[in-house]
Amino acid sequence: ELVEGMPFRNLNDNVTPVIIGGNDWASAWAMDNRGNALFPVGRGYSGERQREIAYRFGVNLVMHVLTGNYKSDQVHVPALLDRLGN
Repeated sequence: ELVEGMPFRNLNDNVTPVIIGGNDWASAWAMDNRGNALFPVGRGYSGERQREIAYRFGVNLVMHVLTGNYKSDQVHVPALLDRLGN
């Protein structure tokens, strides 16, 4: 929901709302029940390297999504440390 008079960039906590790429990461990540790749990626060893890079991207993407803009969250550190008794 947009707030009248507030630009979009102020509504999303400065977190990237959309990530666009030119690769089919979901195909590289797709596995069957036995852990075998469902779709080919590239050719031979270079394809497996591409799959590895896709996995690495996926881990980085999840970390980015989970941490968001951690720098803005640091304003809460004193209260958290106080709560922990440090």
